[in-house]
Amino acid sequence: MKQTSYIGFIMLAGFAFFAGTSCTKELSGEFTQYQNNPLNDTIWATSLKATDAVNTIVNDVMPAVEKETFNLENSRSEIKVGGNDSFRIYFDKGIFTSVENGVVTPVKPEGTAEIQIFRIRRTGDLIKCLRSTQLNNVLMESAGGFFIRVIKNGKELSIATGKSYVVKWIETGADPKNDMRQFYANESNPTPDYNVTDPNFEWKPDTYSTTIDLFWDSGNSRLTGYQMTLSSLRWVSIQKNVKVNSISKLKLTTIFPPNYTNKNTTVFAYYKKQKTVVKLDFDYATRSFKTDLLPPGAEIKIVSISKIGSNYYLSEKEVSNLTTTVSIIKLEPEKISLAKLQAYLDEQ
Repeated sequence: MKQTSYIGFIMLAGFAFFAGTSCTKELSGEFTQYQNNPLNDTIWATSLKATDAVNTIVNDVMPAVEKETFNLENSRSEIKVGGNDSFRIYFDKGIFTSVENGVVTPVKPEGTAEIQIFRIRRTGDLIKCLRSTQLNNVLMESAGGFFIRVIKNGKELSIATGKSYVVKWIETGADPKNDMRQFYANESNPTPDYNVTDPNFEWKPDTYSTTIDLFWDSGNSRLTGYQMTLSSLRWVSIQKNVKVNSISKLKLTTIFPPNYTNKNTTVFAYYKKQKTVVKLDFDYATRSFKTDLLPPGAEIKIVSISKIGSNYYLSEKEVSNLTTTVSIIKLEPEKISLAKLQAYLDEQ
């Protein structure tokens, strides 16, 4: 009888140990060992590789581009992407070139071409493509933006020197602001696809320094949106500087449980009342993510996205009034399905 009780005790203890180590919620600040699991990797990298999980997040969370076909023979083509009247593109005849081996060749205005678009309408769209609204160390506010590419016979086209096209961006929820400027992007060469992390990406202001024109739409009594004359395709943004006293900037630092490293985690802080997004830089020495661009009193939300193995993890924290000179905030990611992560970003 005693032997049977002893064996039962051993089996119960073994079951309790197994149950304790098979929990799927990684919320403890203590390191948990997972058998044959990428969660065991707690090593930070001094520099990131394109193959690191944090750099492949964008491939999964970015939606497919919207596509439309237009006729190059038209004297002017008006394109309403996705049939949506809030975003209109106007191409004149004969404005495209193609570049092969450094040789620029005019594209004959015949046949059709395909336009591909990803629109940045919400803060969550910026996070999806791992973009901030920063110009070096200057914080920017965005009214929106887009990635635009034109393809003919499998080749990506460019705008010919001295030519331009027009975009009308219609504000549906608020009046447009009269102090916005247009920005293009510096990218790596060769330029990567829209859903690939580019370590060299940065916004640059258009050399045409005036603010973007506003317009009234037919039959509308209020200012409708922004009208841009653009000389370059690919990434375009509508932005303006956020006025911040550099002396008053605060330092925000986020820390995580050991399983979350710079190889698998990205962190953003964004304003709750405008499209201003800061990407926190990783600090290898302290194993943390930080920024010193936020001003006192900022109403922000901090969001982290992690990819470990084939699983995703999300954490968020609201800060109602950032006033401390140095703020250290601990984030506790929870597992989330990719579909729910995409839906979450669509709501931001």
